[in-house]
Amino acid sequence: MSDDGSVWTQRLDGFRAATAARQPTPGCGAAAAVTADIGLALVLKGLRISEAHDSDPVRLQLLQAAESLLGRPGAFADDDVQAFRDFLDAARAGEPEQKRAASRQACAVPLALAHCCLEALELAVKAWPLTDTNVQSDAQAGAVLIHSGLSAALINVDADMGSLDDPTAREQAAQTRRRLQDEGDGLLKRLRDRVMGDVPGSA
Repeated sequence: MSDDGSVWTQRLDGFRAATAARQPTPGCGAAAAVTADIGLALVLKGLRISEAHDSDPVRLQLLQAAESLLGRPGAFADDDVQAFRDFLDAARAGEPEQKRAASRQACAVPLALAHCCLEALELAVKAWPLTDTNVQSDAQAGAVLIHSGLSAALINVDADMGSLDDPTAREQAAQTRRRLQDEGDGLLKRLRDRVMGDVPGSA
């Protein structure tokens, strides 16, 4: 997709309006990608502010990893829009092989997004205890947004799996989907347990 048509060159209210419009795209996959990337930005904010106050080698390593990762979840927004447009075009054309390829891609994009979200969520969980108290809320909220993006991407996978005509491909996608959700849920629970353990009077 060209930069002119990118989700990331739109005004925020324009993207919201397009998401709410009576048109196929952008849909849940694009919204999931944007949500996850904003969540990662919050985690990075917490790391940067904390590192500016008092440098820590482990935190600095996480900060650099977050900087490298920022933008990757969001890039899947345009990929998702393009994949679904290609699927609709293939369905209209009525070419079986073209439709099969488009179906695989429509399912592969949200799975790849979910993998990226899982990487970001792992980073967020590691970052939270190394983030200054006054910005831990940003890191925690960022982790929740990343998890939401992951979960929304996997809902998109559920919707797309039905178009796969290969039973083996459907089962592989379903297994990967369940694993990603389980791992993401486990990471978020680990963070919540850590947060509650650090809240006075929560024991």
